[in-house]
Amino acid sequence: MANYVIKEMPTGMGNGSEGKAFPKMQVYTEFDYNKVVELIHTYSPAFSQATVRGVLDTLAVVMKSYLPMGHTMKIDNLGVFSLSLEFVDNEAYSTNPQATQVLASKKKYHHVRAKGVNFKVDKKLVDDINQENTFERTTGNPISPSPYSLEERLQRALNHISKHGFITLQEYANLNGLSYSTASRELAKLVLDSHSGIKANGAGSHKVWVGR
Repeated sequence: MANYVIKEMPTGMGNGSEGKAFPKMQVYTEFDYNKVVELIHTYSPAFSQATVRGVLDTLAVVMKSYLPMGHTMKIDNLGVFSLSLEFVDNEAYSTNPQATQVLASKKKYHHVRAKGVNFKVDKKLVDDINQENTFERTTGNPISPSPYSLEERLQRALNHISKHGFITLQEYANLNGLSYSTASRELAKLVLDSHSGIKANGAGSHKVWVGR
């Protein structure tokens, strides 16, 4: 289960889209590098966290080396990475008056630098996400309290466990509109309650919650 909120296009854009409603993902947690490594290891425990780090770090080095050489990089089921560029002459004109005469004598658009890295997602990744998830509207912002009561959150978790066999911490957080830390504390309390119907199984990155 994924949550979304309804937003409206801001005014003043001049393209006729002002006030048009669109769905936006409700984001509760930004995973840092360590958490990403942990999650990859959880899904593929045959690869140690050190191995995962080595692969990710090396991928960054390879991109840094080959994208500026005019290559793009496609990773199946993920997407294509390419470099985007921008002109920098205008910055010199506006911030350095002495450079104005020098730049004026040079060819227009002489200086270029990397602006960022473009990413075009693989359609299969989007299709897989749609096949494996449903999206439910919620209200508020990422730090708002859950729209569900504790009893409702527990029942939603039990329904998820009944369907999938277990629930992870992040799934519990997303399912009930909670932050990662709040979901962790709440699950700890539910495990201590013998009437909750939930118990913990495993430890560390392999910890999940199952039915009693």
